[in-house]
Amino acid sequence: MSALVQECRNCRSILFPDRLFCPFCGEDNFSPVEAGQGTVEQTTELSDGTVLATLSVGRGLSVIARLTGPAKPGQDVALTNDPYAATDVTAYIPLP
Repeated sequence: MSALVQECRNCRSILFPDRLFCPFCGEDNFSPVEAGQGTVEQTTELSDGTVLATLSVGRGLSVIARLTGPAKPGQDVALTNDPYAATDVTAYIPLP
């Protein structure tokens, strides 16, 4: 299980959500790449019980994702684009 993010073919920057142009080099040529896990930086719980987390994915990319189980800062969690794939603690980011 992993999530798809975008990689610039020119400068290799990792981006999410998808962009039309790379904000680092200005090119418009991208490839989808898998991001298997992220490290929880911080979490917040919404009034309806949904838990959101800021995750560091690596190579300078951070995403905000919905957690499907309890996680603490510093913990690595699996990333997915499938909101129903949870068998353990995962972080869901929607497909663009």
